[in-house]
Formats: sequence, structure tokens, C-alpha cells
Amino acid sequence: MIATFRLLQIEEKFGQFVERIVPIEFDEGTLRIILYFYDGSNLRVTEQWEGEIVIRYSYYWLNSDNTLKVGWDNAPHHKNIEGFPHHKHIEKQKNIESSPEKTLEDVMAFIVKNLRKLQ
Repeated sequence: MIATFRLLQIEEKFGQFVERIVPIEFDEGTLRIILYFYDGSNLRVTEQWEGEIVIRYSYYWLNSDNTLKVGWDNAPHHKNIEGFPHHKHIEKQKNIESSPEKTLEDVMAFIVKNLRKLQ
């Protein structure tokens, strides 16, 4: 997937939930952006694509002071986790759980739900 097309998709789908989107890197196969939310938190997005398939991803939701809230990724280093390689880190890198969220769309649904709880 061409990263500029994906960036437009993200703006269309999630623009209403974010204060701003900052592109960091994008080319034909890699997209890196930061989504800033109105509560001061941010989501660091990295996707690597082969054609229409995401082969690697990381979505790290950070507090306004850049401490970890939740980080999702599919790096193949936690082989004992159910759903390997998909997993998430809760508040600390060493707090690892299986993750039902495997796409940016899943992660954004989780974040939006939790942001609404704070309102």
C-alpha cells in the first residue's frame, strides 16, 4: 500500500477523534505518524506493508508525558503469548498480554472507547 493513501484513509476515518496528525515517515511500504488526542495523549503509529498486507505494526499509546499507556505490536519475540505474535504492553514494556487488537482500526476503537470514559 502506498503510505500517502493510508495516511488519507487514517485522516478520513479518525480525524474527528484527534487534534492533529504528524507524519514522520512515509513511502510505498512504511508509514510512521503520531496522532495527538485532545486529552494530551498520543498514538505512535508504525505500519510496514507488502502490497495490501500489513506485515509489521506497532501502535504505542502514550500519556501526555510520553509514558506508556498501552502498546500493541507484532514483533515476534514473545512466543509464549496466546495469539503470537500479536501482543500488547500495559503501562510497562514488561507487562505483556495477548491482544485481540491487531489493526489500527481495532486500536483506535479501544482508544476512543477509553477516551469517552474519561469525559
